[in-house]
Amino acid sequence: MKPFAPPAVNEAAERSRFLAGVAWALLAVTIWGGWFVVTRRTVGTGGVLGPADLVALRFGIGGLVLAPVMLRLRHLTRPQVIDAVWLIVGQGAPFALLISTGLRFVHAGHGAALTPGTMPLLAALFGIIFLRDRPGRVALAGLVLILAGAVTLAGAFRSTEELYGYAMFLSAATLWAIGTVRMRRSTLRPIEATALICVVSCVVYLPPYFALGYSKLAAAPAAELILQLVYQGLLASVVALIAFNRSLALIGRRTPAFTALVPVIATLLAIPVLGEIPNLPTALAVAAIAFGVLLTTRG
Repeated sequence: MKPFAPPAVNEAAERSRFLAGVAWALLAVTIWGGWFVVTRRTVGTGGVLGPADLVALRFGIGGLVLAPVMLRLRHLTRPQVIDAVWLIVGQGAPFALLISTGLRFVHAGHGAALTPGTMPLLAALFGIIFLRDRPGRVALAGLVLILAGAVTLAGAFRSTEELYGYAMFLSAATLWAIGTVRMRRSTLRPIEATALICVVSCVVYLPPYFALGYSKLAAAPAAELILQLVYQGLLASVVALIAFNRSLALIGRRTPAFTALVPVIATLLAIPVLGEIPNLPTALAVAAIAFGVLLTTRG
C-alpha cells in the first residue's frame, strides 16, 4: 500500500490561514504606524489636546462601541480573568498613556522604533521563558536584524527629556509583550479580549481623568477632535486590537514580529505629515527591520 498523504485541501487551508493571519497583522500595524504620527502631531507640536485626552478618547469611544460585547460575557474562568488583567495592563490605558506621554519628548519615528521595534524581541524572550517556544535559526536572525534596525533608528539620546521618553517606550513594549504571550495561550476570543481591554480601561481611567481636571476636550478645535475621535477611539483602540488578536489566533508567534513594521510605516508617514525626513542611517535601519520581519515570519 502507498503511504498515506495528507489531502491537498489541508495544505490549502493552512496557507489560507497563514495569509489571513498576515493580512490581519498588516492591518493592525498600519493603523499603529499612523497612530504614532497622529499622536505626535497633537502632543508634540503645541496642540491643545494632551496625552491624557488622547487616552480618554481612545478608550472612551472604544469602551462604548464594545460595551455590548462585554455585556454578553458570562462566567469567565479564573485563567481567563488573569489573562484579561494582563491584557488590560499591556494593551489598555497604561500602555497608551506611556506612549502618548513619551511622544511629547521624542520624534514619531524614534518612538515607533523603540517600542514596536523591541516588542518582537521581548515577545520572543517571554515566549521562550513561559511557553518553551524556541524560534528557529532563521527567525533568530530576523530578530537580530530587527534589534539592530530599532537601535539604529532610535539613535542616541540627546537630552534628559529624550531619555525619559525612551524609558516610557521600553516600559510600554515590555507590558505589550507580556500581554501578547498571555493572549497566545488564552481561551478568550479576539473580540472578547478587545472588549475587556477597552471597556475596563474606560471604566477605570475616565472617572479620575475628569475628576482631577485633566480634560481639555472642550478647548480643542472641532476638526482635531473629530480626527482623534476616529483614529484614537475607533481605529487604534478597536479595529487594530481586534486585527492583532485575530492574527495571534491564526499564526501565533509570527504575529508579534509584524509590530516591527510600525517604525517603517511611522517613519514614512512622518515625512509628509510632520516633515521628519530620514537620513541614510534611518533608511538603512528601516530596510533592516523590514527584512528582519520577513525572516522572522518565515522562521
